[in-house]
Amino acid sequence: MSTFVCAGCAGNCRTTRLKRCAMLDIGFRPKSALAVAWALFAGVNCYLMFALPGRETIPYHLVWASFALLYGLCPWPRRATAIAFAVVTAVTGVALLRHAAAEIIGWEECSEIVLMGAVIWLLIWHVNRQWSAQAQLRALQQAERDRSEQRENAARFGSHEVRTRLTIARGYAQLIADQSAEPTVREDAELVVAELVKASALATNLLTLVRVADVSVLGPIDLDKMLAEILRRWSVTADRVWSARSAVGTVQGNHERLEAVLDCLLENAVRFTGPGDTIAMTAVVDGDDELILTVRDTGAGIPAADLDTVFEIFHTSSTAGERAGSGLGLAIVRAAMQARGGTVSAASTLGCGTTFTLRIPLLAVSVGPLDGSVSDAAGHAARAEIGASAADAHTLPV
Repeated sequence: MSTFVCAGCAGNCRTTRLKRCAMLDIGFRPKSALAVAWALFAGVNCYLMFALPGRETIPYHLVWASFALLYGLCPWPRRATAIAFAVVTAVTGVALLRHAAAEIIGWEECSEIVLMGAVIWLLIWHVNRQWSAQAQLRALQQAERDRSEQRENAARFGSHEVRTRLTIARGYAQLIADQSAEPTVREDAELVVAELVKASALATNLLTLVRVADVSVLGPIDLDKMLAEILRRWSVTADRVWSARSAVGTVQGNHERLEAVLDCLLENAVRFTGPGDTIAMTAVVDGDDELILTVRDTGAGIPAADLDTVFEIFHTSSTAGERAGSGLGLAIVRAAMQARGGTVSAASTLGCGTTFTLRIPLLAVSVGPLDGSVSDAAGHAARAEIGASAADAHTLPV
């Protein structure tokens, strides 16, 4: 791609890849057509300045106004700017000086030669500054995209390699546990398998944490159906009283990331509850501009002193004990919400349970019918309830 200098800044404009002229943005042919049209227009008005003594004010200002307009649309290279500026100043200045010498206009009218030149030169300087700032902003955005892509690639490949090695190691450890006749060896091998499973989960969570803040592709999500499917999947993993209620309908978002956020919250809820405890999900729309998702449990709860830091990376509750996880799940939730302009908060009473609340802004709202559904009970003592759906379609930045 070619580069152009943002001209007219007397020492500030140099040819660099960071300072691309907007003339590139409109294409070479439109740029040439604009330049030819302006040259003809300016030439006609310069002729009128000579041909209409005493009535040269309008043609004079039209020449400079058209020059300013064209330069604002597409700044020129420095040499072209200097030549055009000098030619216009000379031609219009000669016309004014001739009329003043002929006593058709007063000599004070000739001060416009200097004043208009100064105004236009300040305009050139300002336009160049603007285009330079925009070019630098584009360069910073591109650099950030490149860094983000490099981080994701490094995390993706690194996580893949680590998980592959862990899977192989877990397979051999499991083989030893299954085939060993020695109880001590079998117990040790089972301990190794359990630790390798934790390490695999940690590698997966680290990859999720890196990717969750990146720009995501939006698509339609049937939120009621999604909660029912998540509930059905989790209800077979733990003996809890499960329920979900949604009256939202279809939203526009990223299914994978919203599901990952809810999975992190449900994993946390399972970890800090026991058989017979309740885990409930709800989804409602607050007004027309916010989606509210909650995950509530009746488990051990979080100490009040830990609520302010519970979303910090690698942080675990002071009372977690052996139930403590990697400290990444809630950090993933917070990162996902911040990246989408939403918030997450926690309310808890020690010994009575915890409620996590996600607030996600809705970008646009449209109404359309959607039939409601009720999920079935599944799993060990599990119950699932999805309330009848009210039919709305929303857009949210998830």
